[in-house]
Amino acid sequence: MYKLEEREQAHRTLTRFLAELYPRREVRAAAGRSGMWLNHFPPKQSVPIEGMDLDRPVAVHLALHLRPREGRRFLFVTFDCDAKKVGAAQVAEEAALLAEAARAEGIEPVTAASGSPGGRHVWTGCAEGVPPAVARRINAAAKRLCPSLDKSPLGNPQEGLVRPPGAAHRNGGYSTLITHTIEEAVKALGPRSAPAQAFERLAVRLEAMAAAQPSQTSGQTPGDGPTVTGHGSRTVPPSITQRGPRLRHIVEDAHGCPKLDAPWRPLGERAMKGLRRSLSARHDHSNYPHAVARSMALAGWTRAEGLAVVRDAASSPALEWLRTERQADGSRRPRDEDETARLWARVWWLAVEDAARMPRRPEDDGRPAATDEVQQAVTDLFARMRAAGRARWSRESGPADAAILSALAWLMLLAGTTDVSANVRRLGVLGGYTAQTASLALWRLIQDGWITVTADAERRAGKARRVTLATSHECTDHHRHKCAIYEAPDDVSPVHPGSDRSGTPAAPAPPTPSLESLRALLIHQQADVWHHLGHHAARTLWSIRQLNKPRLADLMADTGYGRRTTLRHLHRLQALQLVATGPTRRGETTYAVTSRSLYQAAQETGTAGRIAGMAVTARVDQAVHEWWAAEETHRALPYKQRPRRAAADQTVIPGMDPRGRAYPRHENGRPDHARARTIEAQRIGAPGILAHAQQLARASELIDPAHLSATGAQQPPRRAGRRVVLPSRSHCPHCHAAPGQRCTTAGTGRPSARWHAARRRAAQARADQAVRPTRG
Repeated sequence: MYKLEEREQAHRTLTRFLAELYPRREVRAAAGRSGMWLNHFPPKQSVPIEGMDLDRPVAVHLALHLRPREGRRFLFVTFDCDAKKVGAAQVAEEAALLAEAARAEGIEPVTAASGSPGGRHVWTGCAEGVPPAVARRINAAAKRLCPSLDKSPLGNPQEGLVRPPGAAHRNGGYSTLITHTIEEAVKALGPRSAPAQAFERLAVRLEAMAAAQPSQTSGQTPGDGPTVTGHGSRTVPPSITQRGPRLRHIVEDAHGCPKLDAPWRPLGERAMKGLRRSLSARHDHSNYPHAVARSMALAGWTRAEGLAVVRDAASSPALEWLRTERQADGSRRPRDEDETARLWARVWWLAVEDAARMPRRPEDDGRPAATDEVQQAVTDLFARMRAAGRARWSRESGPADAAILSALAWLMLLAGTTDVSANVRRLGVLGGYTAQTASLALWRLIQDGWITVTADAERRAGKARRVTLATSHECTDHHRHKCAIYEAPDDVSPVHPGSDRSGTPAAPAPPTPSLESLRALLIHQQADVWHHLGHHAARTLWSIRQLNKPRLADLMADTGYGRRTTLRHLHRLQALQLVATGPTRRGETTYAVTSRSLYQAAQETGTAGRIAGMAVTARVDQAVHEWWAAEETHRALPYKQRPRRAAADQTVIPGMDPRGRAYPRHENGRPDHARARTIEAQRIGAPGILAHAQQLARASELIDPAHLSATGAQQPPRRAGRRVVLPSRSHCPHCHAAPGQRCTTAGTGRPSARWHAARRRAAQARADQAVRPTRG
């Protein structure tokens, strides 16, 4: 009677588990026959769940394809503890240890007796899916803690299988729940399952627990072990050992220097900002190299790669302490190269030891931080923008709002986080608008609930407000307020005009926004020609680019503009040879984009170079703002405590703080902001920055003020040793060259020679004009 009730309870548990939690309609069945089942679940033994033999051992996949166009993710992170090599008491103890670690990170574990004597299964669920890299980290750390763990289920995303609760065992018995009912287990593993971030924290916890175990060889913890090769008997200082044990493996590079066992990647934006920070005499220069070196170690760099950056003074102002030393009079003396290398070796060793004790992050597995989450958030944002309707983005302020949202999305993908800095000057250039228009658009997006402010701006610190995607908002009484969309419907494709299309297949899903696609969108919307045509025409041209030879009705449905407005946009675009008519379809004219660039059209309208000028203005404004903030800090000090400063016009030499000069003022004592702009424009190399921006505009590349440089413009190659052929009809009176031959007149001071040099320059100008691309 007892066995019959146990069998019926197991059948109910298995049926409920598969129906509520397993998305597939087939499971793997054990090979063999009744009474002689094998511990083998081949792919050919998949059986449908409906009508299967409930007394036959079956297993389910832990990793599945949960979303289209994505790889496998672990729906269940299950620990299979086997009592074959260890006793049942140790298995129970280790299963309780793993369950307690999961519970500490907010993950509710569901423990089941596997059916074999003493075996345990610890089930944890994640509805959004755990990346395989995180599962491998959890699996490796758990194996070091629990010798009874079978690594194969979590180590193979393709074929990782575990028998679910209620499944039969090959030797008799069933997998039974120990502490949960089937209803509680379904809730814990399904609707109330933990997010993927909790499993990343679980990986860090298990790795820390495993690293804290005594070493089998030396009996010491990793943090107290011998030092890295190349530093003798030096021990790690307490400031680093207090972080805890090592969580990352330290290896040696090709030169025998210590480095982290991590894939190489470029430095992040925050690390680059710290590397390029200019330090004044008031800063302690010796404190800054450690943070920079630690970022390089975390990025998988070697000591030699870091030393090359140290020796480049232009790219690493924050590392001046390694190149020079301070004298008694306050000046700095250059260090010997061997001394610089010795100091860097010490800094690098401490940075590697410090980095090895920091919690692991997704970057350590070769992928950017929270890439999947940020990509999903940006994709959801564009889906919600489409669901908001064309009328939202075709109204008077619609293009500006859409442009700023696109710029923010690009910055989120670039930074790997949805919490980004909203500098209105930078957003304005990326969106093709002035800073004032970008500020108003940002205010509207905040009021409508598309984004929310996470940190207010700090004017004196030079920090812009930080924003992120909003999930709710409070409606205002403004007459132009229109609530943001927070849940995108499944189908947000445009409504096709004309005949009934209910029988046609659904429109293809819009492409997933990526850095490349958003970059193309930003390049399109920041073109100079839109300051003549208007940004509403930009939306029409972008629709023509995205659609395949659309008709007038298709453009109206995609953009939300009326017939008259759309025809006006098309007429003006055709006048600038940006759009041409294509073949008729169903008796209607189609439109296609020509090969003419937007910069050539801007040259014809006289607006070329406007965005480049705005980018330079943004850089100059930022420099002047930092100078004025330093001036306010200086004036806030008591008069006797104010340090002496250099004159405003003094040249800034390397190592000098540019904000340590006195701010320019008029004779009446009022600040002279115009003169400050002139001085800062000269200091940062505004003409070179403008040339760089104009070159990017001509090449149809993205203009980002943060990435412009005074030396970024590429100079045209010079053709050495070749002279211009003079288009003359007679012999040269100076060098006697025949018509069509090269002139060999030397640059003497005679009037005839100067006249001949002027003819050569004129011929060179005509030759250069001939090779340039013609306009139109």
